[in-house]
Amino acid sequence: MSARTVKTFVLLTLPAALLFAAPSASEAQPSASQRSAGCRSSSIDSGRRIEKTISVAGTERTFILDVPGNLSPGQAVPLMFDFHGFGHSGAGVWAVSRFHHLAEEHRFITVYPTGLPVVLEFSGRKHRAAGWQMAPGKNNRDLAFTRAMLAMIEASYCIDRSRIYSTGFSNGAFFSSLLGCEMSETFAAVAPVSGGVLRSGCKPVRPVPILIQHGTRDEVVPLAMARAGRDQWLSANGCKTTQSGAADGARACKVYDSCRAGSVVVYCEEEFAHTWPAQATDRIWSFFQRTPGGVGRSGDSR
Repeated sequence: MSARTVKTFVLLTLPAALLFAAPSASEAQPSASQRSAGCRSSSIDSGRRIEKTISVAGTERTFILDVPGNLSPGQAVPLMFDFHGFGHSGAGVWAVSRFHHLAEEHRFITVYPTGLPVVLEFSGRKHRAAGWQMAPGKNNRDLAFTRAMLAMIEASYCIDRSRIYSTGFSNGAFFSSLLGCEMSETFAAVAPVSGGVLRSGCKPVRPVPILIQHGTRDEVVPLAMARAGRDQWLSANGCKTTQSGAADGARACKVYDSCRAGSVVVYCEEEFAHTWPAQATDRIWSFFQRTPGGVGRSGDSR
């Protein structure tokens, strides 16, 4: 195993002040082809918790937008989706992950969607609560919901379409992984927390950089499932090394960077239970900042 293939990701364990020493992702403006239609607008509807409703296939869906007040019309900024865990809501994850504490300084827009009832089986029982469907393909209502939200936001706000990201916790982590697999032409990178392997497999049309974080004391999603998810992404991204040992101690991350098209898989295994860890928010945004853009989507900036 070469040092280039797997190494400790030191940057991800530094204090927040050092994590954000690099220029903000929003400072480098994209080409005209990557600027969304909303870049033509001369005003911005800003707010820290804007409640939105959209109809998708006849069903009303809701989400919250966090739009910092210091964004400038015509300035294309990154967009990040944050998907809640099973039984929670967009409003709930807004308060837990707290990306709004970073969004103003680093100038990005965050979307906090709310799921519809799904049935999941864990701990030997079936449970029904708000969440996200995990089946791939056109019949997945939440993939359709994501595309609908994206179209609405890109039409209303100036989005850098090469810097669209997704994160999520638990069921939302699984769904973020699914987005990377099913919508790799849209998402520049994904960062699931306390998720695991996708039963449907993963065949993205382009390699997708991914940051995976999981707790060694997770009592809901077994550690073995997280490691299987890591290996699934190593295979999907064409990384040369598909396995390694466990992370070497608390706050340790491993980087697999011998992957197709300059992609990367970062796997962090630390001592926490099935909960959003304190370090996750800063670490995720730092990872996204350092992820090159360039997702090949055609913009509409006419």
